[in-house]
Amino acid sequence: MYPPLSKAGKWKQLKYFILRIMKKIFVLAATVVAGLATMTSCGIGGARLTTEMDSLSYAIGTDLGRMAFGFDSTLNPNILAAAVKDVYAKNGKMTQEEAAAYIQEYMTVGRARKNAAESQAFMEKAIKDGAETLASGLAYKIEKPGTDKKIALGDSVYAKYVLTLPNGQVMDQSGDNSIPFLLQEGQLIKGWIEGLPLIGEGGKITLFVPSDLAYGEGNMRMGPNQALKFDIEVTKVVPGKRGLEIEE
Repeated sequence: MYPPLSKAGKWKQLKYFILRIMKKIFVLAATVVAGLATMTSCGIGGARLTTEMDSLSYAIGTDLGRMAFGFDSTLNPNILAAAVKDVYAKNGKMTQEEAAAYIQEYMTVGRARKNAAESQAFMEKAIKDGAETLASGLAYKIEKPGTDKKIALGDSVYAKYVLTLPNGQVMDQSGDNSIPFLLQEGQLIKGWIEGLPLIGEGGKITLFVPSDLAYGEGNMRMGPNQALKFDIEVTKVVPGKRGLEIEE
């Protein structure tokens, strides 16, 4: 687990992610259809894995499902399953080229539009529920202010955090271990640069970060125009870079 890095190189990451998704979808779909007839006979939602091909079909379907819903948790599972069946029957509603073009369009335009609307509603709700704001648009709630040992740019910081999307999906977390990092512009997202100095050592804060203070228009995991929520506990602050002791 790592603290949220800045958005440098975001378009290179996004292009790689699009190509990886398309390749995996086509490879997995082609493999799934090889065992689809057997899987269908076993029933949907309670498949009985009685043969090696049954197990292979289910395993590949599991991989495909996790990849698909990790990409977008609001995908329609019935339509996804129908598309696999159509490929098996050689009666698809899209060619491979059309599907690839649509995925790319969605990644760069459709998903950005959807995320922007959801993120705006998310930020408005946070403020309505009592979050304070900075001039930049960052919203926050201080659960525990911490000591007078405040955080400043250039300090070495140790923190625990949980990152969630507006829909409540947990995307990353540090667990019980504190993650060391340097509070420095260009290395962390702006939301952290602005939000962490609001508390001191031992403090706890929730940051509601608008997309322009997070990853902006592109990130291979979060998606474009995505607002983010961070629950952060600062466990240690050491002035200056020399205090940073990263375990390899």
